[in-house]
Amino acid sequence: MKNRIQDKDPLYTFLKIFVDWSVRSSYRRYQVEGAENIPTDGHVIWAANHTNALMDPMVLLSTSRIPKVFVARADIFRKKWASKALYFLRVMPIFRIRDGLDAVKHNDQSIATATSVILDGMPFVIYPEATHRPKHSLLKLSKGIFHIAESVIANSKENKPVYILPIGIEYGDYFRFHNDVLINFGKPFNITEFISEHADEPQPVVMQKMREVLTQKLAEQIVYIPDDEDYDAIWEYAKLKAGNPDYFKKTLSEIEARQGKKLKGLLGVQAVDKQAVADALALRESKPDQARELFAKVDALRLWRIQNGISVRTIANECGGLKLLFRILIAILGLPYYGFCAVVGMIKWIPTMLILRNVKDDAFYNTARYGVRLALAIPALIVWSLIFFLFFSWMTASVLLLLSLPSLKYLYDYGSYFRRVSSDLRWKLRKKHAPESDF
Repeated sequence: MKNRIQDKDPLYTFLKIFVDWSVRSSYRRYQVEGAENIPTDGHVIWAANHTNALMDPMVLLSTSRIPKVFVARADIFRKKWASKALYFLRVMPIFRIRDGLDAVKHNDQSIATATSVILDGMPFVIYPEATHRPKHSLLKLSKGIFHIAESVIANSKENKPVYILPIGIEYGDYFRFHNDVLINFGKPFNITEFISEHADEPQPVVMQKMREVLTQKLAEQIVYIPDDEDYDAIWEYAKLKAGNPDYFKKTLSEIEARQGKKLKGLLGVQAVDKQAVADALALRESKPDQARELFAKVDALRLWRIQNGISVRTIANECGGLKLLFRILIAILGLPYYGFCAVVGMIKWIPTMLILRNVKDDAFYNTARYGVRLALAIPALIVWSLIFFLFFSWMTASVLLLLSLPSLKYLYDYGSYFRRVSSDLRWKLRKKHAPESDF
């Protein structure tokens, strides 16, 4: 076993190749933007928003081949086997106030370890919100990240600047597997320079100012919505607007013209979502009464559509009758392969369903799905290879094996497609009973 958490480990390096493939292939679209913002002239602490439990570190781990060290709440290290496993995975504990004052005293060692990792040049990843929450918002940032930065400054012998790199992780859906994820690296925050510029101010004041700056920088990397009484209505409004093809094309074209560059893939989606949110917030600021009336209508529609099993995409981008019939036909034609995939995928989806029964936090759903896929991908391939080649001809077995490879992805994608078609059909049948939807 390596002596320090950042030391090279051949087994870890080998397994990371498989893990990276598994992570990236677990998403329909996996997009990394802003990697050029990662500083090369100093010590770097990676700071990201935290919305999707253990999938957040997994998607960051796979942004590059370089190993990374992560932090996690200390209570999951209590069992010896868990502590050893996490150490191998380059995850170290950090204690929070909620763990008790006695526990927090152990953070001196955690800060020393983090400092050693950063000074050795390995990316050190921390989630300054200190807990996960599936929302397009941010919790109050903890001060631990700044204590680590100060420790690195104090212990650096190379006189290099210390940066905090803000990273936004944006998911297409927090709870649906095989969806989209955008990892957005922002402009680095030079902590060394900031502390120097505020050297004459009390340390608590400087700490609070650093927290405010980092909060703003993190908010810029995501679709940020203030976490107040209008949160649900604003996000619903944004999805209704951005989901409309005409609004999307027009808004994206305007944004690209302002920025003077094309925004590819998920970056464009995020930009349009941000603009829709900004429009709603601007209306609330300039015309509060009109905004209040609008949000009430939007929220009424949101509650009605959820009750009726209708997706926001269905309402935002309503399809015509012929298009709906075509989608139904596609769903019917895809059903036989779905049945085949359900059979060959049962080695993975049955354990997943059993695990999800005991998962109380919805944010862990995709973590459980990914964990089962990672653990059982190779065993499932071996089992079905044996079955196919034992009971079928070589040619037939080869075809069946090839058809089985994307089985789990197809199960999730077909499920999403079938829900969309069902949603479209319900909207056609129940639209006349819906609250106002023309915003």
